[in-house]
Amino acid sequence: MKPPRIPSIFKLSNNSYKRFEYKPRTYDEEKEKLENRRIAIERELEREKRLGENYESHLRERISDSWSQRETRRQKKASSQRLLLILAILVLVIYAIYSKIA
Repeated sequence: MKPPRIPSIFKLSNNSYKRFEYKPRTYDEEKEKLENRRIAIERELEREKRLGENYESHLRERISDSWSQRETRRQKKASSQRLLLILAILVLVIYAIYSKIA
């Protein structure tokens, strides 16, 4: 004979435990970079096979495009620096004018 059970708010069952399927995930930055580099090299080799003799001219185009993009970035940076310098001078002039009035 079993002893009488005490009423409970929570349902506790001895034979139905919840199981978790925990699979730890990690991020390896070096591995990610290496994988991206490997994929880029495979694409480059595939492109080289596909282009054949035209590969050298294609490579020259890519290099010249890269240089032109670098020059564009340099010009944008110089333009931004010039704009900041002008704004700083303008703020100083306005400050000097208002400090004399007050």
